[in-house]
Amino acid sequence: KMASYTRTLRVPGDFATPAEALAAARDRDRIVLAENTWKGPLVINAAVELQGAGPNKTIIECPAAGGSAITIGPEAKGARITGIAFRHESFVAEGSDRFSAALVRGGGAVFVDCKFSEASGHGLAVIESGEVIANRCRFSDNGWNGAAAIGKGCVLEVRDSESINNFEHGIESWEGASAILVNNRCEGNSRNGIHADNGGSRVTIEGN
Repeated sequence: KMASYTRTLRVPGDFATPAEALAAARDRDRIVLAENTWKGPLVINAAVELQGAGPNKTIIECPAAGGSAITIGPEAKGARITGIAFRHESFVAEGSDRFSAALVRGGGAVFVDCKFSEASGHGLAVIESGEVIANRCRFSDNGWNGAAAIGKGCVLEVRDSESINNFEHGIESWEGASAILVNNRCEGNSRNGIHADNGGSRVTIEGN
């Protein structure tokens, strides 16, 4: 029964790196990352809370060819990520197979006060029936869309956020993904601020 209690895992302190803490984490644990630029790629496969010191202080990055700085896996339904920036170490705008800064594939996550930038692909991508809520987030200077949901069963909810200076759309949903977009600012993107091509899935767009 002790396993059901919430634990707080500190990096550094209890673990030297975020990867080590995530490998030891279980559902409902809270992982607290100190101010630092931490190396990814990282994978979350449990319903944990990953808490940074703020997106200008706690950064997770990886090489553009190394994958996404963070991936939320299918087992991570209910993960919560706050106060962290995700990016690639360098921008590579070549080829059709580029990684996003953050990827949600089949799991469910809430991002609050996070930043997604300088990715070779999307800032945030939601695939494989993943579900995301992003509040007070910033998507900027990414090689494709700021935030994107692709495929039936995916849900992308973005509120009180901004998507700025991305090389494609600010926010996009297509191939049957659902989107709820409320009170966001999309500015300076090369294509549309918001592009919804959803094939009959529900889209709510208010106050953007």
